Amino acid sequence: MATDDQQAARGAFLRRSLGRLARATGVALWVMVIAFGLIRIAPGDPVIALLGAEAPPAAIEKMRRDLRLDVDPATQFVEYTWGMLHGRLGTSIETRRDVADIIAESLPVTLGIIAVTLVLALAMAVPLALLIATRRSPIVPYVFRATTSVMLAIPTFFTALIGLILFGLHWRIAPIIGYEPGFPGNLRFLWLPALVICTHLVPVLSRVLHASLVQTRGEEFVETGIIRGVSRLRFAWFYLLKPSLAPSIVLLSYMVGVMIGSTVIIETIFSLPGIGRSLVGAVINRDYPLVQGIVLVFGLFVVAVSLAGDLLANWLDPRVGAA
Repeated sequence: MATDDQQAARGAFLRRSLGRLARATGVALWVMVIAFGLIRIAPGDPVIALLGAEAPPAAIEKMRRDLRLDVDPATQFVEYTWGMLHGRLGTSIETRRDVADIIAESLPVTLGIIAVTLVLALAMAVPLALLIATRRSPIVPYVFRATTSVMLAIPTFFTALIGLILFGLHWRIAPIIGYEPGFPGNLRFLWLPALVICTHLVPVLSRVLHASLVQTRGEEFVETGIIRGVSRLRFAWFYLLKPSLAPSIVLLSYMVGVMIGSTVIIETIFSLPGIGRSLVGAVINRDYPLVQGIVLVFGLFVVAVSLAGDLLANWLDPRVGAA
């Protein structure tokens, strides 16, 4: 039977979770407003982009009426919100396809890049940070910080081009163009883009985890574990990693937004049919419904991942929620 302290802790966790959920809902609503407004502030006319500047005025006006662009923005926003609440994201101005179908077709590619990136980043950052934190030599942390600073200073597009030249053209171990849908065949096309993103993600993640590990190493319960003579694996997980992972989990959940921004560049360089590449084309063609749908899905995904990261970090270390 749960004690009073356990019930109080569960109640506090539930209140914090509901508070984070309420904030996430508010952020999602703002994402919807921003997705609608930004593309309309940008210069350009979707009808002119589609028909051309030499199109007859009658044809231009007819298409405006057909696309409901002849009404004021407030009415457009109400219609857009009403359709979204009913699961309709609209129809692409350029292709006349349903926006939801376009997103469903291209989103798995982007999610695949993000998933492979997260796996590679954790597989590299966690052992690296643990190794550096457990070394007693004062030179090792300085070399670590200098190396990660250099990696962060190199632009992502430059790293992507170097990766294409080395792995694709010189060593021929990665395809430089094309895509094969379906797991595990798609991994052949995704590992190199994910590795490129990791060149920026791993330095940040490993430095944050390293700082947290150093702080945890000075806690009294760590000395208790050493005195008790627990096994290396148990000591590394229960006494070092688990208490130190919370800040890194929160950081990683927020870095998902950065990774989504990186995929726009990466998908263009590697010619991958992802949602980031679709967004670039939609912005160029002023495809309002497609831009709104993609930005909305991106925003909701980032909000959901951030919420999950906060809750997981709170579970790993309740002090995060109290902060």
